[in-house]
Amino acid sequence: MEAIDSKKLFAPRKLRKEVIDEGLCPFCGGCAAGCPYLAQYKGRIVQLDNCTLPEGNCYQYCPRTYTDIDAISRKIFGVPFTGEGIGNAKEIFLAKSTDPEIRGKAQGGGVITALLSVALSEGIIDAAIGTRLSDGKTTDGLLARNIVTSMSGDSSPVGILARSKKEVLQTAEADYATARVLSTLNSIPKESSERLAMIGLPCQVASVSKRKMSPPENRAKMDNVRLVISLFCATKKWLEPGEDRKYINEACSYCWDWTGEFADISVGSGRAKFKDWNIVIVRTNAGAELVDVAKGKGALETQPIPDESLAIEEKASLDKKKRALKNIIAKTGDRKDLLYLGLSEATVNRLLT
Repeated sequence: MEAIDSKKLFAPRKLRKEVIDEGLCPFCGGCAAGCPYLAQYKGRIVQLDNCTLPEGNCYQYCPRTYTDIDAISRKIFGVPFTGEGIGNAKEIFLAKSTDPEIRGKAQGGGVITALLSVALSEGIIDAAIGTRLSDGKTTDGLLARNIVTSMSGDSSPVGILARSKKEVLQTAEADYATARVLSTLNSIPKESSERLAMIGLPCQVASVSKRKMSPPENRAKMDNVRLVISLFCATKKWLEPGEDRKYINEACSYCWDWTGEFADISVGSGRAKFKDWNIVIVRTNAGAELVDVAKGKGALETQPIPDESLAIEEKASLDKKKRALKNIIAKTGDRKDLLYLGLSEATVNRLLT
């Protein structure tokens, strides 16, 4: 048997060297959920045993290993990445659910819950991958295969495959700052033919986008993921001058994506002026088709977004891109070394001008 070279950078070691030790890990859960040797524990990624794969899913689909942003944009939208505003958008508006039950449980306008309920009832999808709060019981069935979901405790977030409105409603109250959607996606066997939707944060959408570029061989088929819905970045996690770094995930300072620009639909808060509404950005044909069905079924109440409100979101998105670039360059000391971020020189120059 060939001896293991302890100095060779196998996938988990490369991940640690390039991502974790560099302070780039957003704790999206993609590596821990997709590898039997890695797990999330108390806000850290821990390695449980040695792995000798030179390349593995943990490294390949991490949103903080090298990511060709332009290639992903061409794959999803058919156009190059420009870095402008809030990204590609077919339609932007304000919306809220018309269902009192959804409105009573959901955060904001309940748009995501409404859309998923319609997608299930109309047979557009078979299940939605989301996050719910644990009831303290041991996870069983499909998700028991995964160490991440099986380590949950009372009121901790766990992944769920929601197949009914009742189960979708369970996701409405969960805190997506610690979402477990990637662990659930990775727990689905490759033999599954279920049509899926997934709700996640921008870093998790980035991981899914990399999977679409180069689909995994031994996981759920990415063609089965019919719809990806992104929440806007859940909290203000980037650092401002004078803020205490120990209370904020450093990695979020190097993230460029405010709204989940590679999703089919992005949904955010209507902010104080429209606190009972959601901002909805429809980006792809799949997203537009679902929104049209939801509107036709009377599941959504909509109104145009005022120009001043849209300008606020566009500025927030652009500022996050610029801030991430400046923080990355400050870290590397080289304008051409953007760590994980694969952007053209022209795009970088345009953003930093």
